[in-house]
Amino acid sequence: MNLETIILLLISGQGLLLSIGLITSIFKKKYSNLFLGIIILVITIEILNAVAMQFQYHSRDYPFPFWILGSYWLIPSALFFFLKLNTIKLYQLRPLVWLLFIPSIVEIMIESIAFYLNIYMSVNYKLIDYTFWFVFTEVMPLLSMIIVLIVYWIDLKRFKSKLKDVIIQQYKQHLFKLNIFFILFNVFTLLWFVQGVLNYQVFLIIEVLLATMLFAIGYIGYFQPSLLEVPKSLKTKVINNEFHHYNDTIELKRLELLFEIKNIYTKPKLSLKEVAQELKLPQRYVSILINSYHNTSFRNFVNMYRVNDFKQRVKDPKETHKTLLALALESGFNSKSSFNQIFKEFTGKNPSDFLNK
Repeated sequence: MNLETIILLLISGQGLLLSIGLITSIFKKKYSNLFLGIIILVITIEILNAVAMQFQYHSRDYPFPFWILGSYWLIPSALFFFLKLNTIKLYQLRPLVWLLFIPSIVEIMIESIAFYLNIYMSVNYKLIDYTFWFVFTEVMPLLSMIIVLIVYWIDLKRFKSKLKDVIIQQYKQHLFKLNIFFILFNVFTLLWFVQGVLNYQVFLIIEVLLATMLFAIGYIGYFQPSLLEVPKSLKTKVINNEFHHYNDTIELKRLELLFEIKNIYTKPKLSLKEVAQELKLPQRYVSILINSYHNTSFRNFVNMYRVNDFKQRVKDPKETHKTLLALALESGFNSKSSFNQIFKEFTGKNPSDFLNK
């Protein structure tokens, strides 16, 4: 067993564990994770199948046909719903949506029947030799993938346009994730077309790409699982009947301008009541906006701006004559102890350690 095979087996094991973890999150109604898990499962099966072929596993007596479960139809269907859940607020999965998975179910059933007929009936059905089967299992899923990627691009563009006037911290990582997925699946689809339709041998490149994707997603899933989650504001209905006459986008913009242009956070002991009065909005509504769209408390929201303000001040050559405490007080902190405590909460380091890094 060479090093390449060992690496692929390790990554496949990680992929199986990750896909099982994501798929079983359906019990917590995390549907986005479910569809991402399906995609990862197909990728994992593809890599495992490549390893199995090296060991001639398929030609052994009574092998378990795990590769049959890796229907390419699953990828565009799962990616479509993953996209919708990650770009449309309160997207609802209706029972009819599962009809998109019928082609993959049909493929798996027919492949399974043919496989066991070959074993137990001593026949030799090779479905891939039939043109209609090649079109159904290779060409049509590829065309579906292209259509889904076009929809992906349109929805992503629409999603970005909704946010262009609002600076929402939690969406930065989310948009980065969606952009990376879009690029990766475009590259994957291009290689799929070159290998499956043009018949150029680029499987090694596909193998490396898929293995890299599995490793990266596995790393993120273990160390930063929140990156795989749908932002809270896409899953939560923010405004109830009490505040239905307010426009979230406009009021968020006003809130953020108050902090980023007027620097209201520099006021020591700034309260939610003061911010609400400045915006001429109900105090509870402002709290709901911060909690739902920034996924944090008012205290943390204010301190985030103060910490970032301090970081900018300390790097400014014009401010080098001032002490750290003076800069902290100018950023809105009201004491040395509270500054040290909050700064460490946000950065994981004391101010002095941060400056000496």
